Amino acid sequence: MRVTLTIPLARCRIPGATTLLWALALAAAPLEAQSHKVHVELHCKLVPLPGESGYKSWIVEMQSAEGEVLRRSISASGSTVRFKKLVPAIYIVCVSGEKGRIRCESVDLFPPIGERTHRFMMDFSLPRPMLNIADAHKISSARLAVPGRAQREMLRSQECRLRGNNVEATLHLERALAIYPKYPEGLNNLGTWYHREGKFEKAIQCFRRVTEIDPDFYLGWLNLGGSLLASGSAQRALEAQLRALKLRPEDTNANALTAMSYFRLKRLPEAKERFLKVAELDPVSAALPHFYLALISMAQNETAEADGYIRSYLEIHPNSPRSPYLRKVLDNLASSAMFRRAATLNGQP
Repeated sequence: MRVTLTIPLARCRIPGATTLLWALALAAAPLEAQSHKVHVELHCKLVPLPGESGYKSWIVEMQSAEGEVLRRSISASGSTVRFKKLVPAIYIVCVSGEKGRIRCESVDLFPPIGERTHRFMMDFSLPRPMLNIADAHKISSARLAVPGRAQREMLRSQECRLRGNNVEATLHLERALAIYPKYPEGLNNLGTWYHREGKFEKAIQCFRRVTEIDPDFYLGWLNLGGSLLASGSAQRALEAQLRALKLRPEDTNANALTAMSYFRLKRLPEAKERFLKVAELDPVSAALPHFYLALISMAQNETAEADGYIRSYLEIHPNSPRSPYLRKVLDNLASSAMFRRAATLNGQP
């Protein structure tokens, strides 16, 4: 889930501080929607692992930054999957196959400024076999108890959602929950729908119910934390996200949302630790780890460190709508460094 944050900017006692704060504020603000006339496409080649041969079928999904499946295709090893007419944004590509094999990677699909169409080419290394197949297939008793009729209604709901028929998708979801009210995935999907509609209290009720039915259902805790954070309850959000993080310590989303909650609570050292983990797991993540690491460094008056994080962000996201503002920040950081060097030479503190 995407969470909009109010960024607490530290005072900057340097020349051009007003310009610097203005640029940071603009960069931190939610981005305006891209023009509907700008479209991009992604050509994703599925690259087999060394030594693997033969035909293998893979499910390839294009997801939004919030994890919603937007497109789905079935393709073979070595082939190229094409996703056309996409709005410029950061997306997630997930490829899954036999025996629980799955791999997801974020992709920045912002085209160069001024281009109305752009084609991105990507080589995607197929996922490796799971180290522990038993753990990959471990499903709680609560989820195993879901009747087949409810599962079929859920599948129809997901198919309708992919076709853009949200009315039919909701009807099938409601039927699935009518058949089996304790359906964890069904309640999770309903909560996700409420969250997207801005009905956070209803979303929180659904996600709490999910975690009561199945305390090991990772997505329930993660989404509960996301809705609590969006509703302004950062401390309660953090508690839920830490539960998700305990279940999946190497998960990008769990680390990202935990970092956001620490950031909102102004617990900057903990926020920095989690954002560094996100940057390690998925540098292109829509959580924008380098951007927030730069903000934290500025708040701690670590301008040289902030400079490095901003440069990393610009290298990863050169065409991002935030980039022009961040380049202004770099100019001001450079000016501040020159000012400090001159002051030191003149004997000023």
